[in-house]
Amino acid sequence: MKAPESFRHLKIAVVWVLGVLILGTVGYMLIEHLSFVDALYTTVDMMATVGSIAHPLSTAGRLFTVLVLVLGVGSLLYAFGVGMEFMIEGHLNKAIRRRFMHRKIDALRDHYIVCGYGRVGSQIAEDFAARKVPFVIIDEKEELIERCIERGYLVVEGDATSDEVLREAGIQRAKCLLAATDNDANNIYITLSARHLNQKLFIVARANHDETEEKLKLAGADRVISPYTIGGHRMATLALQPAVVEFLDAITRAGNIELAVQEVILSPASSLIGKTMAVAQNTMKDGTMIVALKKEGKLLTGTRTQLSIEAGDAIIVVGAPEQLASLRREHSLR
Repeated sequence: MKAPESFRHLKIAVVWVLGVLILGTVGYMLIEHLSFVDALYTTVDMMATVGSIAHPLSTAGRLFTVLVLVLGVGSLLYAFGVGMEFMIEGHLNKAIRRRFMHRKIDALRDHYIVCGYGRVGSQIAEDFAARKVPFVIIDEKEELIERCIERGYLVVEGDATSDEVLREAGIQRAKCLLAATDNDANNIYITLSARHLNQKLFIVARANHDETEEKLKLAGADRVISPYTIGGHRMATLALQPAVVEFLDAITRAGNIELAVQEVILSPASSLIGKTMAVAQNTMKDGTMIVALKKEGKLLTGTRTQLSIEAGDAIIVVGAPEQLASLRREHSLR
């Protein structure tokens, strides 16, 4: 039995038992004029087939008792069966586990939301996990949800196009959302919903067809990625310049202990503010290299060495992970 169906049956069982209790208590109070306590006591005894009664019953009371016995025994047997099935199939353990998971999601801030745990989404999650980035996955397929839980990922089961599901994943507190499903219409709808719920959210969306890219941008996506276009470019570059691809892989691979690339948004207190890229590079004594400057949303390469760095600008730097961590602590806005 699937979890949602099992929960439904459990709710039915609880409602049935409570319904018989209320029916019996009210019935004995009206028919036999018993007090509330005596009526409740008699009802419970009849449901449990004990058979003891607070007072001798009238003919109408005995007929009503037959009804209480039939409904009460049936409700208890049904509740017992559903409860055992619920525990044996592990639904109780899953419910407790997901309860704890939702508490962890509620505590997240500036996290990432991955919509869709398919071929693209699973790779995103793997990279995020390697970098120890906080993220939440949204998917509606039960087998994929279980796979995420086995890997220790935070996950929300549901349709990512739903505002309620996005809120459950903490969309208002999130830093970035990645619409990575294999359905362009879903990605467009997810982007629209996410932008409506969080105007400051950075949205990266997947486009499976060329004509979808412009629609995703109109829907509010900050970046649009086509896996097929990127795959084609990568294969061509591998054929023409394999060493370049190997270098880029080396600096972007999660967990690389030798070389990494990072974006650092500079704080007003940074000693690099007011310096040109050339002068800023000369201050890097540990071998860290500034390869680009991001100013007003535009990426400027290292060839423009005379550009002045201002507070809020971002520098793209390459170096050893520990060097980049030190640079971020000293100069980063966040």
